[in-house]
Amino acid sequence: MKAIKREYNEFSRSIDKMSEGLDAIIELFNELEEDKPIIRLDDKVLAELEEAKEKYGEDFINRKMNNLIREALSWLSAQENEDEED
Repeated sequence: MKAIKREYNEFSRSIDKMSEGLDAIIELFNELEEDKPIIRLDDKVLAELEEAKEKYGEDFINRKMNNLIREALSWLSAQENEDEED
């Protein structure tokens, strides 16, 4: 294929940009980590959470869920303390 100097330069710049883009994609890929859920919720609970977020707003539901989880975890540490005392 024959090209004039301008076309050659445009192709060269395009190849350089594609190479930069590919390098960026490879870097992102290499930095990926597996996303492991902390708690595996069943489909019904997930559906109910989505409904609650739509009804009450995501921020409100996030605060409520964090409070519930914090309370549940405090029960676990209280249980451990009771077990140690026995």
